[in-house]
Amino acid sequence: MIQPGREVWLKTYIKKGRRHMETKKKKTMSVREMGRLLGLKKVESYWLVHKEYFRTVEVNGMLRVDTESFEEWYASQIRYHKVTGEPPGEKLRQESYSARDIAELLSITEDTAYDIIRRYQLPTELVYHWKRVPKAAFDAWYASQSKYRTVEDREKDKELEINSMTMPEMARLLDVPRSCIYEILRSERGRRTLQVFELAGKKRILNRSFEIWYAGQTEYLKPEDRKEHPEARNVHYADCLTGRINKKKHMPPRECSSNPEYLSVDEAACLAACPRDRILKWIRKNKFPVIRSGKHLIRIPRMDFENFLLTVLKTED
Repeated sequence: MIQPGREVWLKTYIKKGRRHMETKKKKTMSVREMGRLLGLKKVESYWLVHKEYFRTVEVNGMLRVDTESFEEWYASQIRYHKVTGEPPGEKLRQESYSARDIAELLSITEDTAYDIIRRYQLPTELVYHWKRVPKAAFDAWYASQSKYRTVEDREKDKELEINSMTMPEMARLLDVPRSCIYEILRSERGRRTLQVFELAGKKRILNRSFEIWYAGQTEYLKPEDRKEHPEARNVHYADCLTGRINKKKHMPPRECSSNPEYLSVDEAACLAACPRDRILKWIRKNKFPVIRSGKHLIRIPRMDFENFLLTVLKTED
């Protein structure tokens, strides 16, 4: 019969022994257990073992996987996933970015992220055939440019955008061509007074520095500050399209005939007050005789064309 005091001691000893065995057992696991944890079959499980991604030990003639080494490997890769749902690559994500991570960070497409890696020659490391950019290299590149911004930095940049202007905006404000703005920036007073910085790939001027520069000179005045208050006389980018269309309507013929008895296609179009394409359409339909020289040179007898126009006018009447 076991004495009561010895019985308590024996139970405590057994409990400690079990805890020690459980702790010791957790330090390693069998290859089959590792395979079940990753949802792999026997062949692929042993393939990982033979690749020596993690340490293994031999216990009683059987291979066992070192748990600590396995967890380190699991945190440094993104290909294999545990069936428990624990995400892989925790250590990898702390040290580097994938193209998808960069795309999400900068709110761009994944193709643009790869283009950034190629164009700016960012250093990469290959992890299971996927390129990853070290965080230190990415942070250094990000700090050296202002074209690509994170969502947080864009919110910060809004205040700078409100308190600054671009070169075209300054040109419209002063009603001068953009070339004058560059002359102002190159001048001694402009270099000393105007504060220029780059934001989202564009140079901008602080409004405060512009007001200081504007107050200290009289050469460039805003339209409302001029005595005669003239209307804006410089065509800027916003008005270019309309200006080109209006200019095109009054353009002289591009091609002229050296013989007054013959007309070029452009001259015929001016004479008939119609588009050039309509003249070419009439030529294809043989409405009047033409003389061809080579592939592109076409000459129209003036008398025949004028007679044709009279016929067209009579038909319309």
